[in-house]
Amino acid sequence: MLEQRDHRGKRFTIGHEDTTDDVALERCRRAEALERQVQRDLRELERAKAVAGPTGKHPDAEVLER
Repeated sequence: MLEQRDHRGKRFTIGHEDTTDDVALERCRRAEALERQVQRDLRELERAKAVAGPTGKHPDAEVLER
């Protein structure tokens, strides 16, 4: 394994591709958790759209105008 610095002065290592540092593992875990949250939010949004009915109609606004 060889330690280097990139153009920004940040350290990185070359070699043993099968070893991953703890920071990278935590980033992967966080990214996976965020992806799951996004998928849950999209499903919830789709359900809300289905319950609300077709877009372009605002029944609540009509009730308020009466």
